[in-house]
Parts: sequence; C-alpha cells; structure tokens
Amino acid sequence: MFHNFYKVFLCVCLVGGSSASAEQLQADKLQATINASLDVIYAEGTSGVSDQEKQSQVRQRLEANYDLDVIIRRAIGRNWQLMDDGERTQVLELVKRLVLKAYVNGLKGKTRPEVTLGKPLVITDKRMEIESTVVLDGKTYFMLYRLGRVSSGWQIYDIVAENVSVVSNYREQLDDHFRRGNAAGLIARLQEILEKEDIDEDTKI
Repeated sequence: MFHNFYKVFLCVCLVGGSSASAEQLQADKLQATINASLDVIYAEGTSGVSDQEKQSQVRQRLEANYDLDVIIRRAIGRNWQLMDDGERTQVLELVKRLVLKAYVNGLKGKTRPEVTLGKPLVITDKRMEIESTVVLDGKTYFMLYRLGRVSSGWQIYDIVAENVSVVSNYREQLDDHFRRGNAAGLIARLQEILEKEDIDEDTKI
C-alpha cells in the first residue's frame, strides 16, 4: 500500500484552474504545490540529485502549504491516545518519511503525470471535495480530495484513491496493530519498512 502512495501523493498536489472563489483559490494553491514538487523530480538538471535530497525538497514544498499531521492523525484515529508524546512525534515523522520515499521512488522512470481537475464541490462552510483524474504512463486513476477548514486553514484530511479512502485503509491497519501490539512495536515496524530499498505495494504496517 505504501508503494501506491505515490499515486495518492500526486493528488495532494496535482490540480489546476483559476478563479477568485474561495474554493478555487484552494485548487490554485494545490496546483502551485504540485508544480513545485514535480519540478524537484522532473526539472532539467535534477537527474544527478539523490533520492534523499529529492525527498527533502519535496517535503519542504509540501510543508510550506500544508500540515501533513492532519491526514496522518486522522489515519491514526483513537490510537493516538495509546501513545505518549515522544512516540507520537516519532510515528508522525516516520510516516512522513515513508510517504515521501514512496512518492519519489514511485515516479522513477515514469513520465510527468497529466491531471484533469473537476470543479470543487462545497459540502459545508468547513468542508469541500475536489474530484480529479490522473493519467500516469497511459493509465488513468480517479481521485477525490477531501479538504476541511481548521484553525490552521484549509487542510487535506483524506484522499479517496480508486474508491479507497487512504485514512480508512491505514486506520484499519493501525487498529489491527494496536489490538495485538503497542506504540514501540509500530515504531519498529515503520523503521523496518523505511529501511527497505523498495516499498512493495503489498507492504502492510
């Protein structure tokens, strides 16, 4: 599942369009973020940049606009209460590093993706959704971004990839882990996955 996260991660950013409306301004923000993130991988002169440096640069561009903790904490759910502050910090950091590694590695040898964005749909004054299609190496993927307005502004709180919620998928895995293990075991497992050369699409937490 981590292997497929590069497709999902694209959809945190790959959007377009322009308008003065509040919801479209969020799409413009996403567009600017993805352009900067993809340039790290595809811009001229990046072939000699290490994967680790690309991951670092992509992270800088994402975190300049979005709080990645929001979607990760939603995936952790009630299990957040089963960890102390130090464990929470470690888990958040490890998940971010795993996602970034899957994103950069997943795009190796692939052409720059093409994206078609649907019109943002306002659900309430604090929720909106944006449908999108991503064409990557001849295959089309359907995505839905769920954004919520919180104290830090509009944040992505879930992504539905091919009708599968990222938050629900990982929460199910984490719930299963905590039924038989603890935070220390989760940290060890995340570190083990991070050390893998390639993150296989069947990799589970």
